[in-house]
Amino acid sequence: MTRQESISDILARNLNRSGLAKAASAARVCAAADGVSKSDFEGLFQAVSFRTGTLKIRVKFPPAAYLLKLQKNEIVDKINSKLGRKLLVRIIFVISEGKYAQGG
Repeated sequence: MTRQESISDILARNLNRSGLAKAASAARVCAAADGVSKSDFEGLFQAVSFRTGTLKIRVKFPPAAYLLKLQKNEIVDKINSKLGRKLLVRIIFVISEGKYAQGG
C-alpha cells in the first residue's frame, strides 16, 4: 500500500519546484506580523517585506518606532509564535510619515 500525499505536501512540493516557496513564506510572515500589530500593538506598524530572517516594518511616527524598538524581542516572539516556528530573527524599522496603508 502506498501512502496518499496530503494536499499540504503536494502544495509544498509544487511551490518549491516553481520557485514560489520563498515568496509564499515571506507573505505568511508579513501577514502574521500585520496580525500581531493589529491585535497587540494597536496597529502601530505594518509589514513591508521579509527576507532571510529579517522583517522590515513601516512605522508612521518616530516616537512609535522608539517604543516598538524597546519591545522588539516581544514582537519577534509573538510573530514566531503565531507562525508556529522560528522564522523571524531580526526587525528593521522604517519610519514613513507618507502614505500609510490602512488595514480593514
